[in-house]
Amino acid sequence: MRIIDLKSNIQQNFIFVAFIFFILLVGWTLKNIYFSVEMGIVPHKKGILLTSAGVILILVSPLMVRISKWAFSLTFILYVLVSFLLYADVVYQRYYHSILSIEMLGQAGQLKAVDDSILTLMRLTDIWYGIDLLILLVFLFYPLKKVSYKRPGVHFVLVAFCLILGFSSMKYTYLHLVKDDFSEQLKVAKTGIIPTHISETYNSYMERMAAAEVFSSQDSIKQLKEYESELEKRQETQQMSPYFGDAKGKNLLMIQAESLNDFVVNLEVNGQEITPYLNAFIKESSYYPNTYLQIGRGNTSDAEFVANNSLYPSKKDGAYRTYEKGVFQSLGQILKSEGYQTSAAHGNVPDFWNRKNAYPAQGYDIFYSKEHPSIDDSNVVGLGIDDKSFFKQLVDIWKKEDKPFYSFVVTLTNHRPFELPKEHQKLNLPAHMNDTPVGHYLQNVYYADQAFGQLLEGLKQEGLYEDTVIVYYGDHYGLIPDNADQLKKDLNIVFNKKEMFNIPLVIHRPTQTEGEVNEVIASQMDIAPTVTSLFGTQQPLYQLGYDLSVKKEGYVGFRHEITPFSFFSEKYDFEMSLDGVFENGICTDTQTGEKVDVKKCRKNYDRVQYEVELSDFLLQYDAIEKLKKGKF
Repeated sequence: MRIIDLKSNIQQNFIFVAFIFFILLVGWTLKNIYFSVEMGIVPHKKGILLTSAGVILILVSPLMVRISKWAFSLTFILYVLVSFLLYADVVYQRYYHSILSIEMLGQAGQLKAVDDSILTLMRLTDIWYGIDLLILLVFLFYPLKKVSYKRPGVHFVLVAFCLILGFSSMKYTYLHLVKDDFSEQLKVAKTGIIPTHISETYNSYMERMAAAEVFSSQDSIKQLKEYESELEKRQETQQMSPYFGDAKGKNLLMIQAESLNDFVVNLEVNGQEITPYLNAFIKESSYYPNTYLQIGRGNTSDAEFVANNSLYPSKKDGAYRTYEKGVFQSLGQILKSEGYQTSAAHGNVPDFWNRKNAYPAQGYDIFYSKEHPSIDDSNVVGLGIDDKSFFKQLVDIWKKEDKPFYSFVVTLTNHRPFELPKEHQKLNLPAHMNDTPVGHYLQNVYYADQAFGQLLEGLKQEGLYEDTVIVYYGDHYGLIPDNADQLKKDLNIVFNKKEMFNIPLVIHRPTQTEGEVNEVIASQMDIAPTVTSLFGTQQPLYQLGYDLSVKKEGYVGFRHEITPFSFFSEKYDFEMSLDGVFENGICTDTQTGEKVDVKKCRKNYDRVQYEVELSDFLLQYDAIEKLKKGKF
């Protein structure tokens, strides 16, 4: 009877394990396929099935040691973790248009600060990403029969078999279906998220290892000298500007406006201007309406980095984490070396996006955060100190500060989820727009513009306005593609990628009395060169952007938010193919909107690719330090 009972128990447990394997395999495969479809990419179903089988073999390996409650619980926990990683990728992709890097997990501590923003990216249909977990939860209460292997070492053989077969299945499938040039999204659509994350993490590690030895190679030294020559040529164009040195010795105030799209400029709703103070400021400043973001995984912090350093953002993580302690030639460093008092201001905690650790290398002497003793943080709206309160306090600080000064300010009130307190909502919107994503956004923009107007008035009252260069620009988009239908219906705005990436850039010179509109295609990378030209900077600069007063052939290249090496330009826009093959990309005539021969986009594609490689070389290998010292 014992033998019969033992066989019966083994059969029952085997059926249980097989059933669990089946549920996990089906659930994981479907979730990865569903994610690919959500990204708008046709999934490779066989590839995802094969790698999913490999993942599940690894996850059920604890059941090979002993079929017991604790082993199944461990398998369940592991599956919950990988499912959470997948869903984190889903939500991240909806806003950042890329896949989470493992390095980004170091920012998990910031989730509490932006939890409301994350909630706005979740959908009711997301239940499909977790329904298999509910099914598995039921089986935690299944009465398993205790069975031990009579032959010692059998369970180790079974575990080894699952692990080897699992990893082999993922590796074989990945190597046969994926090429290095594929976008992260396409890699996921071919093989699922786990092989993609493993591969990206391994590649990142190998890049860091290679960086330590790069300058032992004569080829790398030669490459750096060639890059130095290119950067010198770009700097020489600044001296061609009619405004070169126009602001020498003046203060610099650079304001990065949170979530500010250009379409709100001069926009009226119900007879009300959405940005009346910005509109008035434009009339006495230089306005660049065709400016585009170049953010990376660090979002707002990367906009800061790009605007101040004129380099592309990091490939894997926010620049302030990846390049925390490097040597830079940022605006802060440049002006500090010329005797300026430098400071940065951000109305949140100093650790947010690692600013506290990164700002010293950016050249800021002082960081005014909500924890600085000179700052009153009692008036909070949304993610940080109310812009109105923050600006007022900063004006009081600047009037006492040593001159000349450079102050970089990041605003916060106009931040997702755009839930401005009712008492601050002053726009009289049409009834159908109230309590909608677009309505909330416009209320926030209007309030932030009121704060900007009060700042300008404060600067004038304290005698700072006429002695200060003021740069005002948006960091990134506020609304997302989910809001496109309402924008079209209520405001007649076609919210495509180009409109979404379009941010305002306004620069006011102290000597300027009349406004001018420059239609050149510009980017956040062009801000620093335009500023250093105004200040007549003569020291060597390592900037990839151009002074906008002399930039003739406008273009903006991307490494994030859209397939890398895509670009917008005066004549043609180019969207790189997900498979990394230039010939499969889409080249569009900007005048007609029609697709044209992709060869017409080759020149700017090569240029953007070259710039990204140059930027990565400078940052990954800390090459700016060698350029400054002149020792290779």
